Amino acid sequence: LYGAGKRPLAASFETVELRLKQLDKLYFEPDGSFVLSREEGREQVFGMLYDAAGQLQYCDLRGNCGIHTWELVRTAILGNELAEHEVLLLPARELQDLQSFENCLRKSEGDVG
Repeated sequence: LYGAGKRPLAASFETVELRLKQLDKLYFEPDGSFVLSREEGREQVFGMLYDAAGQLQYCDLRGNCGIHTWELVRTAILGNELAEHEVLLLPARELQDLQSFENCLRKSEGDVG
């Protein structure tokens, strides 16, 4: 998860750490790694915050979750500033804007349910 143009995210490491720690069932390590496990383990998100030069450069995320859990994690990382963020999808290495990524997530969740 990147800022616009793959630039750093707006929030500091410490701010994101505090917001993530407020999520129920989230475990956070001082090195910036975290895991959120919900729905009796059916939804899990693993993440790592990368900071340098006093800025949060990006957040690496992987796992499996529904849109509600994703929105909780995303809001903890980005706050209310959602415009122009980008997601790098692996293994395809496809850069996608946040809104398109979330629309795909909503669609795939709708297809399953």
